[in-house]
Amino acid sequence: MEKRKAHRVGRSSTAVTMPHEWINRNQVNPGDDLYIHESDESTLVVTTVRETSTEGNEKFFDVRSNTPPDHLKRLLIGSYVVGANDVTFTCNNGPLLASQLEALNASVGRLSGFLVVEQTDDIFSVHNYLEPTGTLFSEHLHQLLSTTTRMVGMVPRLLSNPGGSELCRVTSTLGNQSDMLYYLTVRILLISLSNRRLMIDLGIDSPQEVVGGRLIAKFLEEICDRVEVLARLVESSDEGQWEIDETLAKGMEKRIKHICELIEVSVEGYFSGSVALPDSALQELYDLECIASTPLLDFISKEEDPTIASVLTGANSLIQEMGRLTRVISEVAMNNSLRRTCDYG
Repeated sequence: MEKRKAHRVGRSSTAVTMPHEWINRNQVNPGDDLYIHESDESTLVVTTVRETSTEGNEKFFDVRSNTPPDHLKRLLIGSYVVGANDVTFTCNNGPLLASQLEALNASVGRLSGFLVVEQTDDIFSVHNYLEPTGTLFSEHLHQLLSTTTRMVGMVPRLLSNPGGSELCRVTSTLGNQSDMLYYLTVRILLISLSNRRLMIDLGIDSPQEVVGGRLIAKFLEEICDRVEVLARLVESSDEGQWEIDETLAKGMEKRIKHICELIEVSVEGYFSGSVALPDSALQELYDLECIASTPLLDFISKEEDPTIASVLTGANSLIQEMGRLTRVISEVAMNNSLRRTCDYG
């Protein structure tokens, strides 16, 4: 990810420069039109693709053969998340490239309910067949929670099995599952905001709970993403024999198991309305964060093999981020519980 500063233009506008490589790759010249799509609350997608029309739950995009496949993927996922039931891409200067079709088809496989209904040389169209009221929102979030804790629980095995490609593939598969559950969860939540009856049918009592549910889903999915990053780091490491100190491995496994328990307690507090559950989780998480030095850090400082040190550093970063994100989940659950107490008290 590249960081760029926003700067003031005129009295009230803010601008950011575009990467030179992206400009060249997409043949963008000064004065050309660019299009901005909001894929979620904190993400804007800048693209050369024009959304030609939006009719109800349908979206139509006019694209070109040089439109980056990743842009098409983001547009499709963004359309899904905001509730579109039909999405069509039309290439206006020739056939869609194989790389574009591969990206779109791969994305469809991660969007529950979306199926391809038309695929020609210049048209790619999908339709949603999944009703949002098929299951309660809580069931989707609990599925995402289960996938998250399972992935986190695999971390000690990943570190004790360097080069274990099979375990890394399992992690990747679970990561794809977490993406599917996250996209579906956010789609259902956003649709419910404009349909009070649907919100009630899904077991959601207020827009505030929608916001809280979306945040929890996002943080769970982010934890899964970080486990995938560690798995890729392990997979790319040397196939040479190395192992983690047994005492260190047991201590790390205990800490990870503790964090998994706190994640489950926090999410349960969000659904039950209990203030005590997220409050107890927060206290334990603060205690964990106050530990300035851990056996893992001590082990890293003494490790001479740069490959092993890199993997262990990644593991340490993952554990710290899991604790931080779990604390945020606990805060969201606490706020939701306090709101319920005020509303019903």
